Amino acid sequence: MSTTPNPDFSDPKVLAELRARQRSRALVMAGVLIALCVLFYVITIVKIGVWG
Repeated sequence: MSTTPNPDFSDPKVLAELRARQRSRALVMAGVLIALCVLFYVITIVKIGVWG
């Protein structure tokens, strides 16, 4: 069994670190989703034949 202590979520410093990690993870996921949308859009346009 691991012996790592549980973080104290009532500590503002710990809470700020947690929020920062959540924010960075959300921004990365948003970037990935936007990139996928752009990729699907480009593939659709090429398959329709506007450029090719």
